Amino acid sequence: MYNYNYDWYYMNRNNNLYNMNNQGKELFNPKEGFEKGNMFNNLYSGYKNYNYQKLVPRNEQEESLFKLQAICFAAHDLNLYLDVHPNDQSMLMLFQDYLRQEEQLIKEYESKYGPMTIDGLINSNSFQWFKEWPWEVKNV
Repeated sequence: MYNYNYDWYYMNRNNNLYNMNNQGKELFNPKEGFEKGNMFNNLYSGYKNYNYQKLVPRNEQEESLFKLQAICFAAHDLNLYLDVHPNDQSMLMLFQDYLRQEEQLIKEYESKYGPMTIDGLINSNSFQWFKEWPWEVKNV
């Protein structure tokens, strides 16, 4: 779950905002942050004895979607941080990098599996979102 109290945390760390040299120590990678629901390692606290669920894709399409969701989550979590700390250039650069990765992963996913959003239909010859409704998939 998100910890929206970023401002309190960073104000009480001797006024040192996020430092790029500490990135590996302070942020989870997008996959782990997505699974835990928080990109900030030092702000994550588990609930009682609960262990977060490690997600395991069952096929190539699920793996592609999982990567995309993890990058989207990472960008969104950094977006929330940047709402409070808009002048943190290292986090802004990381946020922009995640946005570029998101754009690339969307293109790759849509080229293999079809459009994800209405924007994906721009270069399409039909208005078909997908081949089967999720509840019609057999052998799940």
